[in-house]
Formats: sequence, C-alpha cells, structure tokens
Amino acid sequence: MTYAETVRKISQATLERLGVGSGAVFFPELHRESEALVFSYRAAGEMVNWKAAAFPVKAFTSKKGGKLQFWNVERVIGSETVFITEGEMDAASLVEAGIPVEQVISVPNGARSRTSEDPTELRGYAYVEDALRNGLSRTKRFVCCGDNDGPGGALRADLVRLFGAARFYYVEWPDGCKDANDVLRTFGPAVLHELVTHRALPWPVNGLYRLGDLPELPPLTLWHPGFAEWESKVHLAPRTLSVVTGHPGHGKTTLFMQIWYQICRAYGLTAAIASFETRAKPHHRRTLRQLHAGKLEHAMTDQDTQAADNWINDHFLWLLHPEQRPSLEWFLDMAEVTVSRHGARIIQVDPWNRLEAARDRNETETDYIGRCLRTLHAFAHDLNCHVQVLAHPAKMDASRKGKAPELEDISGSKNWDNMVDQGFVVHRPKFVDENGRNTEAEFFHRKSRFEELGYPCKLKMAFELNTGRYRSADYTIYAGLNRLPINS
Repeated sequence: MTYAETVRKISQATLERLGVGSGAVFFPELHRESEALVFSYRAAGEMVNWKAAAFPVKAFTSKKGGKLQFWNVERVIGSETVFITEGEMDAASLVEAGIPVEQVISVPNGARSRTSEDPTELRGYAYVEDALRNGLSRTKRFVCCGDNDGPGGALRADLVRLFGAARFYYVEWPDGCKDANDVLRTFGPAVLHELVTHRALPWPVNGLYRLGDLPELPPLTLWHPGFAEWESKVHLAPRTLSVVTGHPGHGKTTLFMQIWYQICRAYGLTAAIASFETRAKPHHRRTLRQLHAGKLEHAMTDQDTQAADNWINDHFLWLLHPEQRPSLEWFLDMAEVTVSRHGARIIQVDPWNRLEAARDRNETETDYIGRCLRTLHAFAHDLNCHVQVLAHPAKMDASRKGKAPELEDISGSKNWDNMVDQGFVVHRPKFVDENGRNTEAEFFHRKSRFEELGYPCKLKMAFELNTGRYRSADYTIYAGLNRLPINS
C-alpha cells in the first residue's frame, strides 16, 4: 500500500480521479530529493503549475514561475456547491469521503496568518478574482473547509468578504482535529461527509448573533518594545497601523529606532525604513551600531563594528527613492517587495510630509489623509506587518507652545487620531537646565485601539550620552540596565 493509503487514508483510485501523480522530486528546504505526491494545476487543458508534497517528511515545492490559481478549479466551474480547502490533501480527503470531484477546490498557497479588513485592497488574492471572472461567480454555495487554527480563521474571514456572506458556509471540525484529513483518519469517510454536507454553518449575515454563532478571530501577535519597566503598558503588533509625532528634534526618530532594534533583536524580525530626513549613513548606522555594541561608535573596536554591521545587514532595509520624490504608491510598492522577498514585518515612513501628495480633484486634505490611512491599514492587515508613520505636528498656538502635542495636532487632519490603531508622542520638556544639557524625555502612549496593545499612559525616558541609547526613567531600580524584551 502507498503512503497516501496507509497514512492519509486516501485511496489510489481517488488520487487517480484527481490526476495526482507521484515520484522523486528535489526539495530545496530538504537539500535533496524525496518521494512526493505531485498535484497538477491546469487551465484551458494545459498544466500551468504543479506542487509537490514530500513524504514521509513534510516539505513542499512548486513550479518556478507557475500560475497561482485554485487547484482543481477547471472542474468545478458550473457546480452549484463548491467546497474550499486549505490544501490539496484535504481536498482529496473530501473526494475520498464521497464529495464529487467537480465540487472540490484548494487554495494554492495555504492560509495567511492574519486577516484583512478590506478585500478590495488585498494583495495576493488575484487568483480568486480570476476564478470569479471565469465562472466561479455562478456558484450558489461556498463551503469553507479550512484548518481549525489561527491562519485558517484568517483565510475564512478573507474568503467570506471575497465571495460574499450570503452564500458562504463554514465547517467546524471536532475537537482534536485540525483539518479534513484529520477527520478522515480519525472518524472515517462517513463522518467527514456528514460534517461538510449537513453540518456546515451559514455565515452570520443578519446583524444580530448569539455568541456561539460568531467564529473565532485570530489573536494578535504581541511584541514587547524592550523596556521591561513598561510591563503591559505598551505592546506593538503586526497587522496594525501606528503614528508617532513630536516636535522636530525631540527624539522620535531615535527612540523608535531603538524600539525597533530591540524588537528585531528579541524576535528575529526584519524592519524596512523609508527615511527622508535622517540619513541611513551615517546617522541610522551610528545609532544601530551603538545599540548593538552597547558603547559609543568612537569607542568601538573593529570587531564591534563588523559584528554590528553584519547584524544590521541581516535585520534592516532602507527605502530610498532614486529621484528624491517618493509617493505613497512608490512606498507601498517598495514595502511589498521588502515583505515578500526579505520577510520584513516592520515598515516605517519618516516623515509623512516628505511623501508627495496625490490628491484627487475636489478631494479635501482630510479626505485625502483618510484615504491614505485606510490604504496603509489595509496593507498592514494584508501583508501581516506593522506599518508606522512618523509625522510632524502643525504649528501650535501660543498658549500651548512648548507642550507635548496631541495626535490631532498632526498637520493635515484629525484622522491621525481617529483612524490609527496606536498613537505615540515623544516630547522633551527641556533641552537645557541649571546643570547643562538635559536629556530627559516623555513618551506618551496617546491611543490604543485594542487592550492587548496597552493603554494610554506617560512614560519617562532618559537618553544616556555615554552609551547612545534611551533608558526608562520611571523606576530607579532599573536605572542603567539595558534590558532586552520579555516575550509576551
């Protein structure tokens, strides 16, 4: 008997009906060939892509440059009911359980880890739009049979927006089962058939639901910013949008460079910085070198410098427009490259006013800012990254001169307060005092849309001239300690 029959409980006859082949395939992640099942992707009768699943080890590979589309989509066009799975083996499991071959498709690249709020601005779901245009839109009932985990919930939330809630159904698997193949192996084909054909739940559409009717949303992934004293007051997260403001020269760029450095170092992340006022060389390089070495740049050895530069090259990227005329569209295109090619999870633009505005005719500045922030928010959701904007405040009136600004003081629109998930302010009350240079600063967490991200508060900071880094000054017990983040 074959691997599919003994382990996956899928017969050779089912695989043959689906056109699934087998053979030895080279898997880059394994650095060798392995026996594999090979799933063909066809369009207009021609093979346009293929995906191989290794066994007994778990690994995947696909045709380089292959077309992205639903697997088995050609056969389902015209079917009134279509079952959507998160992988080809799960689709084959449904066929093994008695679902017609002409009613089963699989997404081509698994589930994303986070959902999106606006599918019209999604990137990466073009294959869904193609399928709808090519006839899938005639389907009357979509049954989502995705995985029972966070990414599966995110995929389900995206698909319901793309296909429409009125004809969307979903399946909840039994406890202990993650997907359709788990149910097939644990309970058998009859139970799997019953679940997907008679126990699928309609997506709630009436506007009033019982708690048990609501599907679970994927939880936020939290990053601690690296100051242990802050405890749970401030967290950052992918799939969110933040804004930072403060008067010019008050340290917002330097403080958040340190925060992102500490997050990247603690969680192994990559950040991409679109910096239009602070130069990557020498200014950002100096800051990051000093953070990595724990000493000022002039005191670093050649070994310190080389180690720091190696780490910076692995974890930071810079977005620089060749003509010094960046636009929001250019920024998003470059940011998508950093996410797709280099795995960036943090995207920062500093400052906002250096992006060239592209307001539509008769569009007010408030409407324009609102449109831009919606686009940035959708980008953060879709690509599972944190997008941060540093923005200067407008000129403040005489009665508030010298005081920390509010988010609504940012030049352009009150949408900077209304539409972001988090808002921060960096402010230095004094630059000099009776003792000379004053390096104290105040860090305000002005807004937090979700309680997991913390709550509004004011935190005292001090910049250490002898190390070139900020430290929290709220609790003297921590003075002088450079604490790395606590995993949350």
